[in-house]
Amino acid sequence: MISKGNKIAGEIFSQELTEEDINKIIQALKAKGYVAQVILPYKPESTTVKDFLLKFWDYDCSPYIKEKKIVGKSIHRRYVKIMLYRVKKYIIPRFGDRLIGSMTKQDIKDFMIELIEDWQSLKAETINQIVRSLTCPLKWAFHNGLISNNCFDGINYCHVESEKRIILSKKEAKLVFSVKWNNETSKLANLISMCTGMRIGEVQALMIKDIAPDRIFVRHNWARLDGLKSPKNGNVREIKISPELYKSIYIQIKKNPYKKPDSFIFFSDNPSRPANVRQWNDDLHFILNKLQIPNGNKITFHCWRHFYITNMADNINERKLQLSTGHKTLSMLEHYAAHAREETLNELEIVQNKLFTPIIKAANYSTLHS
Repeated sequence: MISKGNKIAGEIFSQELTEEDINKIIQALKAKGYVAQVILPYKPESTTVKDFLLKFWDYDCSPYIKEKKIVGKSIHRRYVKIMLYRVKKYIIPRFGDRLIGSMTKQDIKDFMIELIEDWQSLKAETINQIVRSLTCPLKWAFHNGLISNNCFDGINYCHVESEKRIILSKKEAKLVFSVKWNNETSKLANLISMCTGMRIGEVQALMIKDIAPDRIFVRHNWARLDGLKSPKNGNVREIKISPELYKSIYIQIKKNPYKKPDSFIFFSDNPSRPANVRQWNDDLHFILNKLQIPNGNKITFHCWRHFYITNMADNINERKLQLSTGHKTLSMLEHYAAHAREETLNELEIVQNKLFTPIIKAANYSTLHS
């Protein structure tokens, strides 16, 4: 006696089925609970995880990155490069030959446990990033109709303990800038960040046209792989500066060999590229070690941003401070009228001058180079 299974299978083997026929069979099997999922070989969901992720994290070919650019969202090459590295080292060895349509939420949960148990040297933040190098592409695939299974929602990521950033005291900062640096350009770059809270890429990207006698216009950020971009979070902003800081910056401007409004303040031999910032950190560390500042090896250029925010926050409303720092929550301030914005800048200027002018004077930058 021929079983039902053999009979049905025989019918399938003996017939030329259309796509509509195949879909009806699949729907019937799902409705009866015999299968949860069927992946057809000619559908996008039959792409291997390896092939899909390598293209997804290819900066120049990724449809995901292309979409982000079209809608005006920024994504840095460095970030994409890191995600591609995570994929090659951790994801492909584990899931490379799997079809993207076969991935389940349990697969990802089990994988995270494996990362925690088998790679004990990995930090929680790194584990989360590895997992997101997989879930981000799968989420995009789901929302674009390439796969039918939601395997990314409800993932419990590792708890990340934020390391407390070490910053200098105002007394230590004054000492750092009162001594002679081997490279006065590095000293000025560090001084600008201390007085304004600007990020290292924002200081690096400063152009002559961005400097006014009473303020700096933060219009760009420089990234090593991407070149000139909008500031982080896309927020162009302006920061009031003291006459003393302006004089120091103006001395640097006078050294500029290119003399064009879009010439970089911190210029290099190539007029289309600013100076390399590695030396700014190296020179800072040299001075910190020379002065035997406690925890000097943990201080970086970015710590000036924390120094600025910490000291300013003690003296001015946090929401007003966001106007200067360019944090993402700056959008809250866009409801203010233009005159209120200028008043806030003036308030910031008063506090900045009170806090940082003694340090700028101790730097003696303008006297040394006048």
